[in-house]
Amino acid sequence: MGSIVVGVDGSENSRHALEWAMGEAKLRNARLLVVSCWEFPTLVATEIVWTVAPDVVATAERLAQEVNLDASGVQYTIMAPEGRPGGDLVRIAELADMLVVGSRGSGSSSELLLGSVANYCAHYSRCPVVIIHPPT
Repeated sequence: MGSIVVGVDGSENSRHALEWAMGEAKLRNARLLVVSCWEFPTLVATEIVWTVAPDVVATAERLAQEVNLDASGVQYTIMAPEGRPGGDLVRIAELADMLVVGSRGSGSSSELLLGSVANYCAHYSRCPVVIIHPPT
């Protein structure tokens, strides 16, 4: 059984990435690793916003419920490592069959065609990367 790593951040694009990864995992009889990274602390403008892992895990669990991951029959694990999303996703997916990310997430550059995490993964991943764009 292979594995597919999917990065989620709570955005609509990451929900589409999770849906696509779930379907692919089902086709390949692969295990799904749902990864939601966080940084501690995050500096926003002039105040520090403390992000805690339970909030990130809750976001990933909410997305899993939205796409009916439990009912899909796909084996999955949710991870919430502390670190930079691009680097952590590439590191975690090093031995995976595939890495799936949304084209852009919840970051401040949402108007870009390709977000920084997707761009980083496309350039540095050792496994194939699938970048999911929002449906048109």
